[in-house]
Amino acid sequence: MHIIAVDDEPLALADLRDICESFSETESFFAFSNPADALSHATEHKVDLAFLDIEMPVMKGIELAKRLNQIDAGTRIVFVTGFKEYAYDAFTVNAVGYVLKPFSEDMIHRELAKVLNTIPAAPKVHIQTFGYFDVFVQSRPVYFSSSKSKELLALLVDRHGGSVSTENAISLLWPNREYDESVQSLFRKVLKSLRVSLADAGISDILVDVRNQRSVDIEKFSCDLYDLLKKEPAAVEGYSGEYMHGYPWAQSTKNHIDTIIGGISYADRH
Repeated sequence: MHIIAVDDEPLALADLRDICESFSETESFFAFSNPADALSHATEHKVDLAFLDIEMPVMKGIELAKRLNQIDAGTRIVFVTGFKEYAYDAFTVNAVGYVLKPFSEDMIHRELAKVLNTIPAAPKVHIQTFGYFDVFVQSRPVYFSSSKSKELLALLVDRHGGSVSTENAISLLWPNREYDESVQSLFRKVLKSLRVSLADAGISDILVDVRNQRSVDIEKFSCDLYDLLKKEPAAVEGYSGEYMHGYPWAQSTKNHIDTIIGGISYADRH
């Protein structure tokens, strides 16, 4: 689970971090003292669970919950507060839990387990690279509003989990452009468009974006290229000589694939 906690008490955040990170199903945890920072984070990352204080000086927890649900109705809300009287208000925003301070590890673990049972299984994602590049969720193609955002994802898939810097991505997506502020701004728009497309498809977690480096989490999807690199018979049989048609930067990987196919064919003949 991707979890956030928002509280203006540093000790409460520290305790929540320790408890949540000891839970085996926690994939990531982010703590915020400013609700605005939490909202900004939620626009860029799918949040499974948010632990929210209610009495905060900048924005009340009830209002923050409403805004988080506007960003993603699938975000589960658990209020962690020292005030019993807000229980009714909490459930008007569809909170799944209400924990009173001071809380214990068992109390938080119960909420984590409860939320985990309500999260649907991750969608089955398959990425096709032979021929034209396409992404499928439950066998349905994912729509990309920008052809460049689709190409950016294709580039990351081609790198097989390896990271790609902004400068490297720009040099491949716009090979005839100078690396200036104008093209960097264009890249940021393309990256934002990609995030939106993935979020709309419910697969935001396949994109990894850390410190100006982007990659894909290869554990989150199946891919014909990756299967071929493992020399799986169905993938080898399914390759017809075309790889990521229309993307010139993909030629080096195609050459590598052809070498693998040639080696397999030679082994079959001998």
